[in-house]
Amino acid sequence: MWRIELKHAVNWELKMKFFVLPELPTPDVVESGVWRRAIVLDGRAVAVMAYPESERTIVVEGNFENREWEAVRRKLVEYLGLQNPEELYRFMDGDEKLRMLKNRFYGFGRAGLMSMSVFEGIAKAIIQQQISFVVAEKLAAKIVGRFGDEVEWNGLKFYGFPTQEAILKAGVEGLRECGLSRRKAELIVEIAKEENLEELKEWGEEEAYEYLTSFKGIGRWTAELVLSMALGKNVFPADDLGVRRAVSRLYFNGEIQSAEKVREIARERFGRFARDILFYLFLYDRFFSKKTELV
Repeated sequence: MWRIELKHAVNWELKMKFFVLPELPTPDVVESGVWRRAIVLDGRAVAVMAYPESERTIVVEGNFENREWEAVRRKLVEYLGLQNPEELYRFMDGDEKLRMLKNRFYGFGRAGLMSMSVFEGIAKAIIQQQISFVVAEKLAAKIVGRFGDEVEWNGLKFYGFPTQEAILKAGVEGLRECGLSRRKAELIVEIAKEENLEELKEWGEEEAYEYLTSFKGIGRWTAELVLSMALGKNVFPADDLGVRRAVSRLYFNGEIQSAEKVREIARERFGRFARDILFYLFLYDRFFSKKTELV
């Protein structure tokens, strides 16, 4: 058993709300507040589970070795957004609407990632194209269940997103059998043929954007989603309808604004924390804005 000691309080329940189908292996599974999935370390899939011991302590268990703990810790901090949010909170306090978001979702902290690998992030972004997030997660769960890594430990199953090799072996027809359209299946297989995708994290935003959009079927929305939520770049996917709804409700009395207008708001008001604020907007749109107004 290991522990991640934080300098700030984290609202674990709020963090877990990002997994909208917690009972399905997307590949993340959340049961009774315990998060788990398989993580690849040096080509080997290991079981990892995490849960709060207190507001400032996260307990981590798994079948990895002591020497692998630091690598696991780094991955969890990045993936779950457990970095210190002090600067973000100070920034949000400077804008009335952002301050309300911070107070409503206090303890969420910094933005995490939607994937443990660049390939997983690109594949998930492709799956999400032009369908609801819930439907996309159901499709992802089918693909994970059929082609992903599966590790059993302490009577539990831990799932990992399929590797590029597994996707190539599955082929277009295998993905089609999981419910993907032919074009999405073909595109994911095409991406799976690429080498050194992890290096995209070190590329500049423009260079990575040009690379992603060089694939037929990856447009601005998909590329910006990958840049922000898989590569961790401070990019704001303003073409996302949920983001446009949230920004429009907060700043324009609900009158839906164009993606360009939302992008302008992000530049002017969100600055270097645009990626973090994006997650608060997702939370607002998905779980709360349709029920009550923010007060």
